[in-house]
Amino acid sequence: MLEISQEEKILDAAYAIIAREGYVRTSLRQIAQEAQVAVSQISYHYENKEGLLLAVARRVANKYYDYMQLSLKPEMTPREKGECFIRLYQEVLENDSDLFRVLYDLVGLALWSKPVREQVREIFAGIMDQITEEVFTGELMGQLGLTYSPETLASLFFSGIFGIAVQALLEPDNKTITGSLDALNVIFKVGEVELT
Repeated sequence: MLEISQEEKILDAAYAIIAREGYVRTSLRQIAQEAQVAVSQISYHYENKEGLLLAVARRVANKYYDYMQLSLKPEMTPREKGECFIRLYQEVLENDSDLFRVLYDLVGLALWSKPVREQVREIFAGIMDQITEEVFTGELMGQLGLTYSPETLASLFFSGIFGIAVQALLEPDNKTITGSLDALNVIFKVGEVELT
């Protein structure tokens, strides 16, 4: 069995504590204690708390990317990929809500920290690019007959998913909220059903 490096132990501990307590209530001492390392090791590997937070942001991006790689298949149609995005977000909300807790904490911090803002923008740009390229393709846009740009629909789609996920975290016992992600499929039904 491979031994986990000190750097990974620190990152694992930071991710877990931020998901549980939030960044503001997380101290380097807590992280060091959970990682079973000296506080000085955090500074050695990550420079400071913000440097560690940026590493956590990269972990969130990589975790999201890994989920997408496991879910999206090249043979899927753009509509199937859109439906896959929705199902994936439902599953992550139900089975790995820590990912969203950490992401939302990062978003809040991004309002006040330029380095965090740049990291979060990069994460969001990657998600938006993937939705634009995988879902709102020229083929699908032609089928839908909408005059909006693929980027506009990708933004609407991602905002819907992101907002519903916030609601789900605020009301974890209300299972109808994650089910409401299915309503986003209405975007793919334009022209098939009359929207009222």
